[in-house]
Parts: sequence; structure tokens; C-alpha cells
Amino acid sequence: MKTPLFIVVGMCVVLASCSTAKRGNILDVHDRPSPDGRFVCTVFGEIFHDTTGYPRHVELHRAGEKRGYPGNVCIVPVGSSVEAVWTSPTNLAVRLQFETRGIIPACTNIMGVTVTFSELPRVRYNDSQKSPPPIIVPATSAE
Repeated sequence: MKTPLFIVVGMCVVLASCSTAKRGNILDVHDRPSPDGRFVCTVFGEIFHDTTGYPRHVELHRAGEKRGYPGNVCIVPVGSSVEAVWTSPTNLAVRLQFETRGIIPACTNIMGVTVTFSELPRVRYNDSQKSPPPIIVPATSAE
């Protein structure tokens, strides 16, 4: 029994669309070098133009190397914010503030850098506040 050509072509299209992960446009890139300059922590957004916000990736790489994808430290969901601070040349503190309740990742080690996570307190809004506070990102920016 022969399978009709349109079924074979249809299956190929379905399989091809499942095998490629959708990747958004990278924006809002902030680099923060370690105190000794050996490592760089990069926080960047990834927008898909189909949401009201975008997730943020936190990525750690050696100085002089290109930023990787996806973030190898964590990916922060849409609406939440992140702050990455070097506490020493081999210690990175990542503080997360979730829009809705989130899970704090466990302490980890990437390329000899100890990464610790904590949660920033959520701000309670009242009627007198017109807008939420700005998203927290590292102070230095890469162009």
C-alpha cells in the first residue's frame, strides 16, 4: 500500500516545525565584568513580539568570548526582574524579583564561579502609585 504524497509532505512539514526552536530578538544587553576582569555576566532580554514583555537571560562567560544563548545561569520569566552583582572575582549574586511566585534556583558553580540566588522582596502597590518601579538590571551597558 502506497502512502499518498500529501500525507508524506504534511508529516515532513510538521516534523520540521517541531525540530526548530523559536528564537526571539535579543535586546537590552547589559554586561558586568568581574572585579578581576576574567569573567563577564551578561543580562539580556529576548523578545518574540507576541507578548507584553520579555524573559531575561543571565549568562556567564569568560572575558573576550562571545555571549552564549540561552543564558547558562538562569532565565527569568516575563514580568519578573533580575539583578546580578559580583561580590568577589569568583562569586556572583543573582537576585530575582518575581511578578508571580517563582522558584529560587539552587546555588551552582559555572566555570569556577559560585553563583548564589536570592529573592528581592516584592513591592506592594497602592492606589497612589501610578506605575511600577523600573526593571532592575546591571548599571553598565554594552552597545
